[in-house]
Amino acid sequence: MKVRYDQIQKEVKEISLMMVNSREEVPTLFSGVRYVLIPAIIYFTFFLICPFFGWFDKNLWQGAGLFSLAFWFFISVFLYSYSMLFAMLPRHAFKKFIILDILSKKVRLYYFIWVVSILISGLLSIFTVYNILILSMVTLVSTVVLGLFFNLDVSRYQIAGLFGAISAAKEKIM
Repeated sequence: MKVRYDQIQKEVKEISLMMVNSREEVPTLFSGVRYVLIPAIIYFTFFLICPFFGWFDKNLWQGAGLFSLAFWFFISVFLYSYSMLFAMLPRHAFKKFIILDILSKKVRLYYFIWVVSILISGLLSIFTVYNILILSMVTLVSTVVLGLFFNLDVSRYQIAGLFGAISAAKEKIM
């Protein structure tokens, strides 16, 4: 879908004004948890199954477990903040604005790729000699790499969006 920078700027200005004047309900603390549950359940299911397959090192398993808890806490906070980012907008805004449609499709695509990478690393952890190590390392690397690609992909829209938000703030203040 092609979009121009001036169109992004105009839409972000309108979106920013909608957020400032929002009458939407504040979401509950746990309303964004569902975005973390699917990948976490997949990850920890494979994590708990690993000791029953192939080569197994108890110390490595326990170390990866502690690392996993810290990692999933960080990812949970990150995904929660993204899911709450547009909570101030009404549902119809996602159909009205092209930029919201583009961003929501990108988020869904990268989320899907991330879940698939966790699933593949889980299967590799069961059927290879590297066991829990491959599960934790591939999950970490895929998360970082996908996060970087997502940032590069979305950054094309950020400058125009920034100018739109600034003009909305200027309009609201004046």
